[in-house]
Amino acid sequence: MTRPDLRGIRWRLLAANLVAAGAGVVAVAIGVWLAAPAAFENAMGMGGGMGGAMGGAMDPLLRAAFGDAVGSALLLGLVAAVAVAVVVAVLLSAYISRPLSALASASRRLARGDYAQRVPPAAGELGELAASFNEMAATLEATEQRRLDLIGDVAHELRTPIASVRGYVEGLEAGVFEPGPDAWRVLDEQTERLARLVDDLATLWRAESRDLRLALEALDGPTLLAEAMERNRPLAASRSVNFGIGLVAPVSVRADRTRLGQALDNLIGNAIRYSEQGGNVDLGIASDGASAAISVRDDGPGLTPEQRAHVFERFYRADASRSREAGGSGLGLTITKSLVEAMGGTIAVASDGPGKGTTFTVRVPPA
Repeated sequence: MTRPDLRGIRWRLLAANLVAAGAGVVAVAIGVWLAAPAAFENAMGMGGGMGGAMGGAMDPLLRAAFGDAVGSALLLGLVAAVAVAVVVAVLLSAYISRPLSALASASRRLARGDYAQRVPPAAGELGELAASFNEMAATLEATEQRRLDLIGDVAHELRTPIASVRGYVEGLEAGVFEPGPDAWRVLDEQTERLARLVDDLATLWRAESRDLRLALEALDGPTLLAEAMERNRPLAASRSVNFGIGLVAPVSVRADRTRLGQALDNLIGNAIRYSEQGGNVDLGIASDGASAAISVRDDGPGLTPEQRAHVFERFYRADASRSREAGGSGLGLTITKSLVEAMGGTIAVASDGPGKGTTFTVRVPPA
């Protein structure tokens, strides 16, 4: 038989309630013993001369009888008080200790990696504690799932270029392929893809771990758009995409020039790659006073509500085949979101549906 842990909160609560009940009974007993005899004598002397004389003659007997009655009453009251205190203390300690015990048990299992642990809801402060624990457990479970998904996604992304490089190397060794421009081009493309994936993962890690060094400064919004347009003009020309700047307001933003430029390049590059030949990509910037809004709009294939909900997730591709053909790592939008949030901004996506284009809006603090 397991011995109870007398240091547990259940037994401490029980002992505290018993001590409180005992202290109350002792206080009442002392008060009665001190005040009751005088009160009884005064009551017996209030009946007149005869009563007063009788009270004086019978004082010892009355005192003895009164003492016996008070003692019996106090004894019965003490027993009843202790019994009630025990029952109340047991119920109260069980009521308080049960959710705490469940919380402690769930915490131990959570520490061992069982992130599915939850505790039942409760009332009052214990309910707030249970809700906080469940919220923490849900966050840890989601984080662990993202970690596992990331491992699987990275392994999947690495498998294709590594298999391609390995196949060409083995083919060259076996004499199946002749060393020449085509073989070197394929090997160069696949090694570049691997390098890009590693760089993207490193950038994403720094941004999400808040290890990214930012040089925040006041930047002219229209100038940023013009610079981004020039950097991406060759890509737009290669796909015959009409590239231009729409509504532009004289807005200054507070951001890191390099990182904001990287975020815009990711958005513009995606818009160009997903646009059809002869499509349109427009940039714009406006301000509502609280933030500066930079928009990248295309008239490409658009997004469904489900795609919009997942578009910023790691390695998510709305059109996997086209993204792989373009050589994307599947991390561009995830990195963009992390970079924008690291600079104190937000990013949102809007689309009226398939075939109706997509608009990404980056909001950053004004200068």
